[in-house]
Amino acid sequence: MNDRLRRLLPATLGALALATAASAQPNVIPGLDIALQTMGSVSSNGHSGVFPNGVVAVGMSTTACNPGSVTIPWFAPMNANHPFIAFLVARENAGRFVQISNRSYCKHPFASTNSSGCGGSCISPGTSQILGIGCSDTYGASLNGSYSSLGPPDEINPWTGAWTPACSYFDAGQPPVSGPAACDGVASGISFGSNPTAFPRCNVNDSDLTLAGSAYWAYAGWFASGEATANRTNNFLSRGFTPIWNGTSWSFGSLTTPMTGSVLQRWSGATVTSNTNGPDDGRLYVAVKVTGPTNGFYHYEYAVHNYDNKRGAAAFRLPTCPGARIQNVGFRDIDGNAANNWAFFQTSTEISWAAPAGNPLNWNMIFNFWFDSDAAPATGQSVLLDEAAAGPGLPTVSVTGTAPNGLFNVFLGAGCGSSSVPTLYATGSPARATLGNASFALESAGNSAGTSVFLVGGGLDGTQPVSPGCDLQMAGTIPASIFVMPPVVSTGTGVATFPLPVPNDSSLEGTHLNFHALEVQPGTGSVVGLFDLSDGLRVRIGSAGTNCP
Repeated sequence: MNDRLRRLLPATLGALALATAASAQPNVIPGLDIALQTMGSVSSNGHSGVFPNGVVAVGMSTTACNPGSVTIPWFAPMNANHPFIAFLVARENAGRFVQISNRSYCKHPFASTNSSGCGGSCISPGTSQILGIGCSDTYGASLNGSYSSLGPPDEINPWTGAWTPACSYFDAGQPPVSGPAACDGVASGISFGSNPTAFPRCNVNDSDLTLAGSAYWAYAGWFASGEATANRTNNFLSRGFTPIWNGTSWSFGSLTTPMTGSVLQRWSGATVTSNTNGPDDGRLYVAVKVTGPTNGFYHYEYAVHNYDNKRGAAAFRLPTCPGARIQNVGFRDIDGNAANNWAFFQTSTEISWAAPAGNPLNWNMIFNFWFDSDAAPATGQSVLLDEAAAGPGLPTVSVTGTAPNGLFNVFLGAGCGSSSVPTLYATGSPARATLGNASFALESAGNSAGTSVFLVGGGLDGTQPVSPGCDLQMAGTIPASIFVMPPVVSTGTGVATFPLPVPNDSSLEGTHLNFHALEVQPGTGSVVGLFDLSDGLRVRIGSAGTNCP
């Protein structure tokens, strides 16, 4: 350790310790636990526009339970002492899991029925302004969509459950009043006339409910002031549904078995991980699904769910290898406005998306990120989410997850071709030269159908020109250090496959070979008028390497 680092370390550790000590959840009430017992139904709260270009308001019936050891305040607005219900609708289609609802407003409950139905005895508190221990309270789908009790999520701190009535949306009313009445702590009334799909409701476009091959999920959950993070595993649940348009209206039947936790857990084949930024704020979930490789490229799909993080996320960052290729990059938020999409950036060791002003990933929202890469997925990586707003805790949420950080077949440079440039990539299970991998092969695509294709390889690194602007990505000569395999005739789609089974020989661990494919093109080839040259590819041999070269 150098002297400068030795001097800095105690101060840095001390600062971190103070930050951690100063930023614990400030309002924990021991024993407080609110649970979403069930989502009884999903139904339409109204439709506007003309199908299939209209909008439907989706309502969800929710039953809250108090499985804790203390009662829960249940006062109506404008008293701040009550929990809140959030709503969301998601869809899985063609390997992508997205939020298809708007960021709807949250339900502010107004009274508790203190019913039984939580699996034990209900200790009635004798008032509707408290949810008693072991008691339940149900709000139907239409009541959960009532404009008079839906308030903006941005007014609620989802981590602490705090809400300030004075100067709130309810205080100003809708249409909003002006002057002192907008900030006097007295509700001013909410009205949207006959509009069934105004912005506070959980709205979904018709077109998002008619995509063939889709699975749909309704998701809802509770936030209560003073509930410890450790007690929140039962707050949210999701249920699958089937949307049916009967010619005049929507129905959402065939509800599947409820599942607690983030709705991202519904994504088939995805891996879901999460973290907080220390004890300062709530949780962010990252789900990833990787498919491929196809023609040497893996397809990465990420969905990030802000579960209850008040400060929000303004950047999504993934480590990757120097030399890794990234292409077909995409992003999706929930507003459909391309002007505020997150911008993509790439350095030698990281890819990232950054939010423009005014479009962070706020709580109860899902954003999507995707791309293709020739780097294989590596687990145990630090996936980083930078917080959108300043706060006393860590500026970045680090989630242990999957990233394109396994570059086992390295692109060395483009080849050259008379009409098109052939490609070269690895195949097999896995598509890397692990020791004892009998399935390993190299494949060249982009050749003419029925053409002879040679595989050229060598163990000496370097470059040598073979035509103007085109290099062979290996040193040496034939046959001293460069070998040529017998030709393979390409298929009708222009693919030539070269089996290269890897022996289980420990002496090969950590070695590599460089390859090109040579497509025979007499009279027109870019290389001495005879051949077209594929991309150069370095194949790393061995099983011990787990990430970048």
